[in-house]
Amino acid sequence: MTFSNITDDWTIQSTVESTSGVEAMDATVVDQPTTFNVLKLSVNPKYDSVGINSANKIWTSACVSIEASDMPEEMNDRTSALDIVVALDISGSMSGQKLNDCKSTLEAMLRPLGSKDRFGLIVFGSRVRVIIPAAIMNKENKESALNQIKQINTEGCTNLSGGLMMAWKELLLICNPNSVRSLFLLTDGLANEGIQNTNTLVQTVNRLTADSATGVSAALTDGLWTSSTISAQLVVNAQLDITAENIQAPVSLFCFGYGSDHNSDMLQGLSEATAGGGYYFVENDSDVYAAFGDAMGGIMSIMAQSAVLKVSVPSEAATNGVKIRDVHHDKKINRGDGTFTVNIGDFYAEEHRDVIVDFDLSNVASDEPVPHFVASLSYMEVLSKKPAQTEPRSCNVARPDSNEISAIKKYVESQWMRIWVARELEEADREARNNQRAQAEARLQNMAAAIKASEAYDKDDETFSKLELKLCHAMQDYEEVTYSGHRSKNMYRSMKQQRACASTSGVDACYQNKYKMKMSNAFKKP
Repeated sequence: MTFSNITDDWTIQSTVESTSGVEAMDATVVDQPTTFNVLKLSVNPKYDSVGINSANKIWTSACVSIEASDMPEEMNDRTSALDIVVALDISGSMSGQKLNDCKSTLEAMLRPLGSKDRFGLIVFGSRVRVIIPAAIMNKENKESALNQIKQINTEGCTNLSGGLMMAWKELLLICNPNSVRSLFLLTDGLANEGIQNTNTLVQTVNRLTADSATGVSAALTDGLWTSSTISAQLVVNAQLDITAENIQAPVSLFCFGYGSDHNSDMLQGLSEATAGGGYYFVENDSDVYAAFGDAMGGIMSIMAQSAVLKVSVPSEAATNGVKIRDVHHDKKINRGDGTFTVNIGDFYAEEHRDVIVDFDLSNVASDEPVPHFVASLSYMEVLSKKPAQTEPRSCNVARPDSNEISAIKKYVESQWMRIWVARELEEADREARNNQRAQAEARLQNMAAAIKASEAYDKDDETFSKLELKLCHAMQDYEEVTYSGHRSKNMYRSMKQQRACASTSGVDACYQNKYKMKMSNAFKKP
């Protein structure tokens, strides 16, 4: 039997009325370029002026800010049609309320999907099965999907790699794919069949972003070969007809870790291997609804994809001693010529991101602000489906012949502190997992003191107060042995990415746009 046989066997059932809750809606497609700036770019140095005779001030920082616009009213809360494939863990540990909640959540996912959206479902225990091949969600197909979901039962162990690879293959086999394509992976345990090594599986996912069908085919086959014999043979026998268009369309992977026993390192690594994905820690039964709703609200409001930030030093500035020391982002690339690029990924409507750049100051005196580096941004507009770019923005700092320094900019300092706190939280997490809990707690306390000691600290400032609140949550996490690491890991990733990933705490609400909030509320547990 081949993979295509399974697809052909899936039948369309009777027409029904739309499901209750959030109504199905079709995305409005804009064929012409948008008449407004989808993304806006700005650059602000920590200090506008740094005297050239200032002690210990040979370098400083700047904040490169990117802000996405809201979507036009006529878009009906949608920017694009969606292709979604879910890989659901149905191993024995998912029995009972967990599986019931997941079924209800899948039903809620189907409600807002319209006749231009596609939905598919893969389930994995020891076996990997295509329950719902990716198909347009018209009324007939939606009812058939709902019936299939009701019949899911638990079985076997946890072949996570097989489920993920089969889901990815299902997504790539879609002809004429939509521009927004997402995979949802939910598991409550450790991978104990198939690929079980985190690095190996993450590398396999990285191969799936290859530019050639051969590379993708090999990655899919490797990922499934260690699953059940039946699933592996399906891939070996299948004639993969994956077009270049399918491969180039960006894919985001959202990983949901259910309860305390999942491998958060693996799920986090998998989600970060794609542009625009995320890792959610689902602490209890009811949180699965909010987590899926948050992710759905995000992908339904994507304004830009494949955003790449470029930071470079002009030749004259380089001659005067200016150079980039560091760009604080996990996906930075040093191009070796004084230029850095950063793969920012997707932007949801109203979303705001900040990238901190450390740079050496010019060694030539100037009373007037002079350019130190230039930032520019390229991306793909989802509404028009056309490439776009922002106007370059220069980071200008004056270097008067004095030892005076202008007032610090609170926002820039707070964003630098956000990055630093996130990294320290990550280190504290490592210490806690290595049974160095005292060191981890001491690190958190030192961070709290350092925030208050900042020259820009203001207890009434929203950004600083939220940093302190996050530290408070982290300290509480390390006091709870059961969930140690999962909640704090979710927190510091959210801080780094400036994107809500938590389903358990309102502390990250500042990273939610109104569309994510709307869907989270719509997905509330019945």
